[in-house]
Amino acid sequence: MARVNIMLPDDLLERIDQVAQQEGVSRSKLLRLAFVAYCQQREATYEYQRKQAAIEHGMTLQDSLRQKALPWDPLKILRAERQAR
Repeated sequence: MARVNIMLPDDLLERIDQVAQQEGVSRSKLLRLAFVAYCQQREATYEYQRKQAAIEHGMTLQDSLRQKALPWDPLKILRAERQAR
């Protein structure tokens, strides 16, 4: 496993050590877990944004198709179907 050196403010390092102690893990493991959780949250956010963009695209496409469609009366069509039976 590679070693990485970073600089942190003293108060942040104290908070990291407190949480690590509460969780019963080392400082390094806590930081690894925190980074993995951050990456998962980030991916979930991007996936949500991609889905929202796809929905908006679909709605735009649907609106454009609706504008191109001829006007129709669904009740008239249902009545005609019933009478045809």
